[in-house]
Amino acid sequence: MKKQIRNIVLKFKRRDIGTEYNEIKKIHNKDNLIQFKKLHLNRIILHAYKKVPYYHNLIKDVKVLDGNNIDLSKFEKIPILTKEIIRNKKIISNDYKSRHWFFNSSGGSTGEPTRFIQDLNYSKWTDVAYTYYYKEMLGIDEINIKKILLWGSPRDLFKGNIGLKAKTGNWLNNTLLLNSFKMTDLDIEKYIKIINSYKPDLIRGYASSLFELCRFIENKNVKIYTPKIIISSAETLTSEMREKIESVFETKLYDFYGSRETASMAGECRCGFMHIFEFNNYIEILDDDNQPVKKNGQEGRIIVTNLHNYSMPFIRYEIGDMAKLGPNKCECGNILPTLERIYGRIEEQFIRKDGGIVIGYYFVHLMGVVLNKGFIKKFQVIQEDYDKIRIKIIPWKNLPNFEKKNIEDKIRIQMGKDCKIIWEFVEDIPKTKSGKYLYTKTLISK
Repeated sequence: MKKQIRNIVLKFKRRDIGTEYNEIKKIHNKDNLIQFKKLHLNRIILHAYKKVPYYHNLIKDVKVLDGNNIDLSKFEKIPILTKEIIRNKKIISNDYKSRHWFFNSSGGSTGEPTRFIQDLNYSKWTDVAYTYYYKEMLGIDEINIKKILLWGSPRDLFKGNIGLKAKTGNWLNNTLLLNSFKMTDLDIEKYIKIINSYKPDLIRGYASSLFELCRFIENKNVKIYTPKIIISSAETLTSEMREKIESVFETKLYDFYGSRETASMAGECRCGFMHIFEFNNYIEILDDDNQPVKKNGQEGRIIVTNLHNYSMPFIRYEIGDMAKLGPNKCECGNILPTLERIYGRIEEQFIRKDGGIVIGYYFVHLMGVVLNKGFIKKFQVIQEDYDKIRIKIIPWKNLPNFEKKNIEDKIRIQMGKDCKIIWEFVEDIPKTKSGKYLYTKTLISK
């Protein structure tokens, strides 16, 4: 019955992906993949040239051949797109209103969340990449199996529930949501009982939330149900996190790489490499001189071109993460190109007086609201003591008192009503010695 209802909902929302999925099923080898990539790169760049004011002069220099084709040999001459350009230039397509568009915003993994437009075509290809990963790479019928999602739910925290629409969607997709924004000892104990009683096939969540759950299980020496598979996403998965999660759950963990701006980008295979979903996003790994890295294990900046968002094309977008190039051929047999490792999204968890954990992304979510409204440029939230938080910000313009109070009230929901919150306006927020941007930081240890 659920499957029939889902099909009706997908048709109503025009989200059926049968046609698109059949396109990638025709990709049987590297040559097919290259041809697919060239076809869609040509289409999105030509569209940007004709319909997006920002790109017109830029792409004109790359050469438009016979009015219908781009000289892709000049692709690397297109200037890199940055978050600052997105905020200050008109890169929205002139015809976006005809494309079932909607607003979205990044979570701010580099401290600079951005607001942008996406559309139905983009959403369908996001679903294609997601379905492909589970079905073709992991051999899982993801939509029909029992799932537990350990994810941040601000509505649940601030309003007491996730809403009827979300509840209905979770029911249809066989999903139980555990709020990773609520990770006190009592919350974690409840989550363990739910996992043990529901017996999910799949558990998916923030890397840090999964890690903290497993640390609790290990420290308390309690039993936990073993799912068939665990998926980590949204944050950098360290080797320490991976070892702990796999040891406690006694099952394989796979890492998934995506973003709000360009959606599903890569997924880990059984051999431990991240395969790039090149039918959804074309990814370049560039060195400090903006030249493509060529050797396995060589590190560079991730530059991504989404192939399907015609409402607001992201062409050669610097997303803010780093990666190491993987081998050309993977032993798992999948033909998609690989990355050895992905770096970025650095954050530290905050610790409450009662020993509970508050994941760093909670504060990113709060600060992202005023960032997307254009009040601030960058931020860093520092826990100096159990009940003392310092917020460093680089302002764009004056931050209204009601916005500050809203943030302070929500911080105190998590950190306690007596938590002291200090606002510090600064000109710069330095990166770590390794060059990463740490946007949440704690000065105390558990």
